[in-house]
Amino acid sequence: MGLHPGATPAAPVAPGPGQNPAHASWQVVPQKPIDSRITRVVPNNEDKAYAEWFAWAKRGGAKAPACHSAAQGAFRALSSGHDIATAVKWATAAMASPPVAVDAGRQSYCAWFSLANIDMQLDNPRAHLFATAAVRALDAGADATGAHNAGAAAAGLRRA
Repeated sequence: MGLHPGATPAAPVAPGPGQNPAHASWQVVPQKPIDSRITRVVPNNEDKAYAEWFAWAKRGGAKAPACHSAAQGAFRALSSGHDIATAVKWATAAMASPPVAVDAGRQSYCAWFSLANIDMQLDNPRAHLFATAAVRALDAGADATGAHNAGAAAAGLRRA
């Protein structure tokens, strides 16, 4: 006796009074709580290298998705043992395709690094100081202005 097309299966029946729930055909199983605050430390060295490739593409006028694709293309080339020239070729070619998902921490770091490196014209070491402080300020609850001020202070800039 199988189900016929359009037939609805019978709903499971909860154990009745006096029945042992251990012998029921189904029961609610308590789940371990998940700590949703588990995060990774941003930035790590890979985030920093990724942000430099992201900014390389951004400097050429690309939109954020293409910048992520470029960084991912460069990473594929370099992790396969290719040189920088090949990484540039792969990064350029990758910009025509959508990127794979990028975690929020890396996206934020790329945005702050690009702001510091491109818009504020800070060299890479100071742009990394700026981005690191900005991301950490945001993680601590600061708003964008507070994050910018923290980044500026870390990079040794005076705020007027």
